[in-house]
Amino acid sequence: MNLIKYCLKTLLACLFVILISSNTHANNEEIIDSTVYYIEKNAYFYKGSAFANIFASAINSINTFSDAILIKIVETPGENLEIEVKVDNTSENIVLKKNKNLIDVGKNLNTIINLLEEKDIANDKNNLLAYHVANAVLQEIDEYSSIIEPDDLNQFLVETKGSFGGIGIVVGIRDEKLTIISPIEGTPAFEAGIKANDVIRRIESNSADGITLERAIQLLRGEKGTGTTLYIERENAEDLIKFDIVRDIINIESISSKIFEKNIGYIKIKSFQSNTFEQFQDAFGSLRKEGILSLILDLRGNPGGLFNQALQISNIFLKNKLIVSTKGKKSDMDKPFFTGAAPIKKFTGPIIVLVDRGSASASEIVAGALKNNKRCLIIGETTFGKGTVQQIYEQNDGSAIKLTIAEYLSPKNYQVHLNGIDPDINFVPADFKNGKLLFDKEVTEELVKPDFNRELYIVYSPDENNTEEDELIKFSQAILNSDYMKKFSFNENTDNFLSLMEDELSTMAGKITKSLTSKIDNFKINRKNGPKMTYKGLELKINPKIVLDSGKTKSVIAEIKNNSKEKFFNLVLLTNSENTLLNNKYFFVGTIKRKEAKRFKMELVIPSWAEDSSDIIKFALSELSFDDPLRPSLTSIKEVSSDVKIKRQEFIFPEFAYRVVPKNNLDEDVEIGLEIQLKKIQNSCEECYIKILTRDKNLTIKDKNHRINSINKKDITVNSDLLLEKSLHSDFINFTIRFHDEASHSFFDKEISISLEEISSFVKFQEVVDYRLTGEKIVFSDPSNDAIVLGTAKHGNLVDVIGETMNFLLVMTEDKRLYWAQKSMASKVSQEEKKSFLKSKIISQYEEPPSINIETQFLEGKNTVEIQSSIEDATNLKNINYFINEKKFRLVSQKSKNIKESFGVVLGPGRNKLSVVAIDAKNIKIFKNFFITNHEE
Repeated sequence: MNLIKYCLKTLLACLFVILISSNTHANNEEIIDSTVYYIEKNAYFYKGSAFANIFASAINSINTFSDAILIKIVETPGENLEIEVKVDNTSENIVLKKNKNLIDVGKNLNTIINLLEEKDIANDKNNLLAYHVANAVLQEIDEYSSIIEPDDLNQFLVETKGSFGGIGIVVGIRDEKLTIISPIEGTPAFEAGIKANDVIRRIESNSADGITLERAIQLLRGEKGTGTTLYIERENAEDLIKFDIVRDIINIESISSKIFEKNIGYIKIKSFQSNTFEQFQDAFGSLRKEGILSLILDLRGNPGGLFNQALQISNIFLKNKLIVSTKGKKSDMDKPFFTGAAPIKKFTGPIIVLVDRGSASASEIVAGALKNNKRCLIIGETTFGKGTVQQIYEQNDGSAIKLTIAEYLSPKNYQVHLNGIDPDINFVPADFKNGKLLFDKEVTEELVKPDFNRELYIVYSPDENNTEEDELIKFSQAILNSDYMKKFSFNENTDNFLSLMEDELSTMAGKITKSLTSKIDNFKINRKNGPKMTYKGLELKINPKIVLDSGKTKSVIAEIKNNSKEKFFNLVLLTNSENTLLNNKYFFVGTIKRKEAKRFKMELVIPSWAEDSSDIIKFALSELSFDDPLRPSLTSIKEVSSDVKIKRQEFIFPEFAYRVVPKNNLDEDVEIGLEIQLKKIQNSCEECYIKILTRDKNLTIKDKNHRINSINKKDITVNSDLLLEKSLHSDFINFTIRFHDEASHSFFDKEISISLEEISSFVKFQEVVDYRLTGEKIVFSDPSNDAIVLGTAKHGNLVDVIGETMNFLLVMTEDKRLYWAQKSMASKVSQEEKKSFLKSKIISQYEEPPSINIETQFLEGKNTVEIQSSIEDATNLKNINYFINEKKFRLVSQKSKNIKESFGVVLGPGRNKLSVVAIDAKNIKIFKNFFITNHEE
């Protein structure tokens, strides 16, 4: 298909070419082969030397696919590659040809997957391992390439063509975190207070760490009227912010406009939709009739949209210029896009463009075209930096490959992707609360730059009560109304214009900055032309060992001594740490007099969800200056470091039980009741939930979420119903029961898989039938041998049976409790025999998840730690998986109630995440994370 359709109808794609193909079944091998083929042929970011990293990522995806797998690459000399494949407690080595190119990678991955198919690991037709592997291969290329599985493709294509149900945010992957590019104005997310650059840590109880973009979008989208909960990490917020949001149909009004005094026009473009240019012409025509001489073009919070709409709007402001160009792997994607004739008269007056971190994609095309052609001033924040082009290749099995095939460049070949568009004048929001200055990390990086390499930065505290004409709009009006605008040419002369106007801009900036400095007691601004300060004689001492507890606030004392004869103003203590909870905290110390010794208290707030960690925190005593309001500065004076340990209080999980009971004779649809019991929760559990989760779109769950707060030391029972159309399902009903404490993010999962054939064979008896137990005395929660054990009954006693499946009996006790027993362990009793046996009383029992205890100790060199692990379970452990930075490195498969071991782990640079996942014999799974900072410089 040669036609290139420039568009952005999904959340992040800028350019799609949809290749339609027939819908037939594909196997694992075909999926890997087609992925490798399209990457080699078309992937823009693929480098031929990257195949080793791609193979390693693919192997890790196999390891994470199943708790029972661990594959290791064994380094061998010569032409061969040795792979160790461990499945449960068996292990074998296979020899492959070394990877010399991407085709070799594909062949070797198929060999491994075929081996796992033989071991009955990778042959689930509804959950192909190849999808996981192919997605890992694509994600290693770039964050916007991915697999779209068959169940998701139709929804994906529908959403590229029309409105959809959702919460109204645009998301992307930035620094491996699920980041909000922009909330869409007027949508539920915008109204709830979600902001650009917020990081999504959880979607309901699903962790967003390492999540793919497509999976995140699936979780965020949904029918109008349904609710979802996001947990947001925001710069300078002490805890995750919880947002409960009700989904709605997302329809966007693209354009709004007005006119200010002195003939200044204002147009806000909220997104670039199919009719945006048409709306823009109408709005701009109305402003021209009112006699505008200059224009403020507001692109803040605009996540992008259709490429051709951005071209047409840029064209109105430029003559004989390059707007943008695309650069691809293939030469036919190397295309410049120049200005041309326009349907309306072009505008030659002065323009100011407003942008922020939520301006992305098509917004960046407009902003970059006008800035790089020196046609406007850009004011605001650096834009998001989304400048890639995706192509969709639909596959034979109904899946699709979404592949980045190009990027777009602003004039002068400026790379927009990951860099964004930098403003001519940066407007940086900040605040001062509870003795702390609240700056973004990017601001700190700018403040410490030397004077000769400084951009224009205006730091201010936004007035949240004035949304109509905020500080940036007022500042833009002041520039457009200035005498300089009348005296000097603005078009293609913006650098000289800024230089000539700098004194007036500095005066204006000083007034704006007072919105922040006026909140700070005794902040001094008085040395703009004074002598350069020297900081000799200042001392700083802080405890080198600090212990913090999750959910608590700790006071840390800094001892500051001024041995000099000088008086210092505007001192701050700034923290720097790999742990974001401890990073970029500004504590305002203020003034320290001559020969003064001061004890200064810093309050470090650790949220309840913070996990065990070993970190380093650097404290920098610095001077903050706004003497030059266009170039504020932060001068570091003294630095000290402390080792920090964060300890998380263990959450005591309750024991639990569940029962699965068919609602009817299952001739057609499957309808089953699910009863879940919790036994005496020990914690206060103010935000605890029982959740029933599934990825099966054909399985309908009534009452998925049950809040169970304020039940300290009480038993509780919750009920749900599950409905499945048999014709739409395959072999098993798969769902998960999750107990989740949202305050501490402590949770365990019980994964349940019930044979559809078994449960569908259920027949409810017209009257109770007596059976005598003849074998094992255990009874189960559902009709499968992987179910949890609900209790025991005496051998040889009678039980009342009210129904049966092929292999199980449904037993009811005198107190109406229901249990499943194996048919092979019971025999029917006649009325005459019945008098000879006693009625059985079933002694109920509950399950509990495994417990994990980890201790760490640094060994020599400070980049290796010894892990001392103790994991226990009341029944038997099945598998224990260890991960370092999301990569599995250890699998223990040992049937034991208590597994203790000690081993060493080599850390990567910076902060490392150690994860442990323990699964018991009944598929109850518990998770625990530990963070360790590499002490080796």
